[in-house]
Amino acid sequence: MLAVLIGLLVSYWSWVDAQVRAAVVISSVLEAPILTPGVEVVSGEPGIEDVSVAGNPALVARPAGEGPWPAIFLVNGTVRKGRKLPEVRNLAEGFARAGYLVVVPDLPGLTEARITPQTADATTQVAREISGRPDVEDGKVALVGVSTGATLALLAVEDPALRGKVSLVAGVAPYSNIKTVLSLATTGHYRRPDGELVRYEATPFLSYVVGRSLVAALPPGEDKRTLAAELERAGRESPDPLSSLSSRRTDILGAGAKSVVGLLANRDPERFDALYADLPEEVRHDLEELSPLAGTGRIRVPVELATGPHDKYFPTSQSYALERVAPQRRVTVTGALDHTKLEFSLGDIPAFATFDAFVVRSLRTARTAES
Repeated sequence: MLAVLIGLLVSYWSWVDAQVRAAVVISSVLEAPILTPGVEVVSGEPGIEDVSVAGNPALVARPAGEGPWPAIFLVNGTVRKGRKLPEVRNLAEGFARAGYLVVVPDLPGLTEARITPQTADATTQVAREISGRPDVEDGKVALVGVSTGATLALLAVEDPALRGKVSLVAGVAPYSNIKTVLSLATTGHYRRPDGELVRYEATPFLSYVVGRSLVAALPPGEDKRTLAAELERAGRESPDPLSSLSSRRTDILGAGAKSVVGLLANRDPERFDALYADLPEEVRHDLEELSPLAGTGRIRVPVELATGPHDKYFPTSQSYALERVAPQRRVTVTGALDHTKLEFSLGDIPAFATFDAFVVRSLRTARTAES
């Protein structure tokens, strides 16, 4: 019997180990009155410093003791405070207390609510630099992304430059198709693969990010500066960030800027496809570089995704659609998530347990997967 018990322990040790680490990470997010202080007492104090990684300012959290350690690249979404947001820092410290080296860079544009191909390129470069650090175990890094950060992680691992350097992508509430996001943000609808239009209410901040990102795709010039300033004046807290575009003059704009305003001001889902097709080719090219589903790349590493049943930005179908490019994709839908906010309720313990299983699988794979 002792031999059997030892055999079971050996067989399931990676799961037990991952569950312990998951408890440490989740406690850093929940700020539980008893669990969190207890974890801080028994785990070593991580070392925190600000450095530059691939030319980007970044927070690095190291576990106590000597490395090398398994590495995590924490890819933020469009967060104004970036790596300095207390919740982001707490999560980085939680991963470090669980035994992972964590890097959280401020990627270009994200703190200004703007996503461009430069943001995606920087994600790839940061991942490459992390994988080459001497304190990183096995020369591999796990990419853990939240919201648009999860999408940036998926875009990065499609790049052949990261072949063999990534152990896992774990993401919360990503999008997979930029056209769907544009349609949601402007018309409140998206089109299913069968052509049916579906009503979906997203938070107004999505419209702000979409507007800023689409204007950023225009070539340099007065039109670009003017439209960017208009959106900035509307502000990220506006209940309708694109409202000023519906009444502005477009006859004084160049053809490219006029087509961008036309798409952003449109509220009719039946007109969306035609307006998207009218965008300048270079603008559509930049947008498609921000869509994991748009290219021909394949994701050859395990992908763990989690989302709420009705995310305030992106429908769950965006996560499921990634199967086409990520054969090892697994989707967890749980009521414990409100977009990227984790909620715990005694009345819905099964939802929390589902999220916990997602974290356990991700942490276990981050230490054991081969790519």
